[in-house]
Amino acid sequence: MGLFDAPLLFDGGLGTLLEAQGHDISGPLWSARVLRENPALIKSAHAAFFAAGAQVATAASYQVTFDVLGEEAEALLRRSVEVARGAVREVVDKRSAHPHLLVAASIGPYGAGPGTGTDYDGAYDLNRGELQRWHARRVTVLADTDADFLLAETIPNVEEVAALLELLSDQPKPFALSITGAIAADPAKLSRVIELANHAPRLGAMGVNCVSPSQALAVVNRLRAGTDKPLLACPNSGESWDYGAHDWGPAPAETMSLPEVAVELRAAGVNLLGGCCRVGPAGIRRIREALSVDSK
Repeated sequence: MGLFDAPLLFDGGLGTLLEAQGHDISGPLWSARVLRENPALIKSAHAAFFAAGAQVATAASYQVTFDVLGEEAEALLRRSVEVARGAVREVVDKRSAHPHLLVAASIGPYGAGPGTGTDYDGAYDLNRGELQRWHARRVTVLADTDADFLLAETIPNVEEVAALLELLSDQPKPFALSITGAIAADPAKLSRVIELANHAPRLGAMGVNCVSPSQALAVVNRLRAGTDKPLLACPNSGESWDYGAHDWGPAPAETMSLPEVAVELRAAGVNLLGGCCRVGPAGIRRIREALSVDSK
């Protein structure tokens, strides 16, 4: 059985959990600012998600880029995985039964780096080769860490998907890829991504993250119809990010609850479930309870 064939409960939104706890994640570093200045807080956040039942800690590498940090980026990329692995070790040491807990090294999109404001629309004006060159060093560094797998997440651009699939297929670790934004909203783009995924034999799982619960379900249904790959879904809370105001707007009244959508996503064939922005440990606990996931 492959790494992604059995059900796994992922964590939620690390950055927004830190923000909710009162930590400053403003500026281009986002959660990487906390990783840089006080990694113990990152470790505590991972521990909180594990206590809620998560089985995967997503390392705080999402927004660690060489553009902003220069050579320091490599040390922080490695630290992000070391911190997550440390949280795993502490959980294992405290529990009488040894849980199967994993570390995912997060690879965020170009829009979370120099492409400011294009996190979701993917309007980069870069070609595949340029995107591949931008991602290459981060992929190389994270592939050389103690992460169990690499997770390219919140990818909104089809050419970026293609670039990442090529890079990730050339490194040794298992990997998964998750789209969002402009791809999730455009059936033609989603069809193209499915085609790319089906021609990437080493891709372990594909899915969607940081969209509303109902949109996650719609995307998953399209993915299931087009591919046999294991599926991943990590919806956000349903609230919407206002980039101009740098604040979250309320979720529509009709937004599906996390437990409700989790049950439907599992029924649609999703093995890898979790949350994204504004989904904290309490949200992961509700998902676990809805699915009766045994995380002991």
